[in-house]
Amino acid sequence: MKILLDHHTDCNKILGCFLSPLKIAIESHSVKCVKLLVKAGAGVKGIRNVTPLLAAARHDLTDALKCLLDAGADPNVKDEFGHLPIHLAAYFGTRKAVEILYEVTSSRIPAIDDLSVDGIISHVKAEPKFEDLPLSKMSVAELKEEGDKALHKDDYNAALEFYNAAMMLDLENLDAILIGNRGYCRLLLGRDGALNDAHMCRKMRPDCADSCWLEGYSYLQVKEYEKACDSFLDGLKLKPGFVGIGRH
Repeated sequence: MKILLDHHTDCNKILGCFLSPLKIAIESHSVKCVKLLVKAGAGVKGIRNVTPLLAAARHDLTDALKCLLDAGADPNVKDEFGHLPIHLAAYFGTRKAVEILYEVTSSRIPAIDDLSVDGIISHVKAEPKFEDLPLSKMSVAELKEEGDKALHKDDYNAALEFYNAAMMLDLENLDAILIGNRGYCRLLLGRDGALNDAHMCRKMRPDCADSCWLEGYSYLQVKEYEKACDSFLDGLKLKPGFVGIGRH
């Protein structure tokens, strides 16, 4: 990698929709490559809620966390399930990782009264583990199917639960339709995360009118009216006369 970087290889080239060299290095547990990429100018902010810092916390790479934070990574960006890096570090990582993130995290973790390092770790460790839940025993295909059934019955809470479980089982292979349907449920339920899902969906399916309309309605939800108008216009350019979000 050092040889490639010395020859000015693009260290920010995105593969697919969200896979950067930095993210690949983190998922390969190569802290040395992470440091080389950051030194070469690799962006540490990521795309929306897919960030190198979240990935490093999830993969328990304490030294990578320090490197990313020193380079300006934001410790207050939540993942697609609403988890902060410090939450992931408490679940997957070491006390040292939590201590590092504790010093720089300003967002409050919901439902935690004791916001000390020990309090955060104790709270997160006491949460039910996904692998112990009944939904974890289903396949991704089964979860998507059950989510779609619930969605068509207008049972958005159930659909959201199935879609979240499907993503938990296969976090590295993001599905645009799954993300779009989850965003649709979040939007109708007034939940946080609809706009992030819409952004991700548009990134993955830039020529899909549904993605534009989901983004537009999500902007309305947060009172970003000018941006909503732009998204709706993009949708109309792709599909003239289209007036709503389709279900998949």
